[in-house]
Amino acid sequence: MAGSTIMLASAGSGKTYYIANQLNKNQKNLVITYTRQNVANLKREIKNIHGEVPKNTQVLTFSSFVYRWLLKPFEPILEIGSSTVIITNGVEINKEPEPQSIKGKPNYKYFKQDDYRHYIYNQKYYPSRMSSLVLAQSKEIKKMIIERLNKFCDQIYFDELQDFMGKDFDLLSMFVKEKNVKVFAVGDFHQHSVSKSNFSATKPFLKKGKINISKEEYKLLFKGKVEIDESTLIKSRRVPEEICNFINNKLGINIQSSSEIKGHYELLETDSKIIEVLEDANIIKLFFKQSRKYNGIPAINWGYSKGDTYQKSCIILTKTFESLFEKDFSCAHLTPAQINPLYVAMTRATNELYFIKEKDFKRFKSKYLII
Repeated sequence: MAGSTIMLASAGSGKTYYIANQLNKNQKNLVITYTRQNVANLKREIKNIHGEVPKNTQVLTFSSFVYRWLLKPFEPILEIGSSTVIITNGVEINKEPEPQSIKGKPNYKYFKQDDYRHYIYNQKYYPSRMSSLVLAQSKEIKKMIIERLNKFCDQIYFDELQDFMGKDFDLLSMFVKEKNVKVFAVGDFHQHSVSKSNFSATKPFLKKGKINISKEEYKLLFKGKVEIDESTLIKSRRVPEEICNFINNKLGINIQSSSEIKGHYELLETDSKIIEVLEDANIIKLFFKQSRKYNGIPAINWGYSKGDTYQKSCIILTKTFESLFEKDFSCAHLTPAQINPLYVAMTRATNELYFIKEKDFKRFKSKYLII
């Protein structure tokens, strides 16, 4: 059953369809993603291909997977300091765990990792600390977890691979390294640090204080342990070739297109064109943040548009990208946390993509603000 695959894909290349199409309905499968919305998307795609979600296949969020498969069955023997026989009844989604310090001062409400209250609140796990708890277990307990997983599961699929960071990434890596666990994980590396989920780590992939890593450095994290496929899902079915070329040239991200639509992108500079697009309810307006401040125009944040598809969209450029259309523009000095949200926004449109500079939008901003 050994042999895992990491597939690095482009935006709109059909990651969900690929998982659903590859899924063997006669096997025992776990299909794992980060958000409930993605769970619904995966179930719908699986039903389209197989007629139903096969009875031996479970589609669930990562938090549900860690709770149901890795923690709950082993609570009587979990090791948390001196505590024994931990009993819980779910995952705490409304309260964040207490940080170790607040504004540089020790937080007296913080519990250390050898205290069960570091992980649990009112008999429910903090989702952001569940992976840490699994990883903190002894070799013997982790071996039992792996053996149980192997007994009841033939194949594990991880969708939205790029969202796995910090301890969540370490936990996924643990499964990839296990020779008896068969993992297929797919994601778009250039969408990391952009998540619609409230259950995601903000820590980098690598430790030792390095905040950002390149795609090549990311691949090295799996070197020698897994097959890395960068070609199967390189072509976007959503994004037209003209827009893909623009992304390549400006953001330095390799994305190709299989779309038959010619596509069009344009920087709007005249008042008449800007007003025309702003007033068009069929064109989604994409703001870097605080899109809820605007009324009368369909609007969403760059990051929150992740996973969406629009026929037409318009991006309000921040000052950081004001010179995007100039010949000497370079994003070499920018971080992935700055580039990736724009990449997400630019890869939503199937037909037409418009841009408005922030300074130009300001002339019309007051008309759309919620008072």
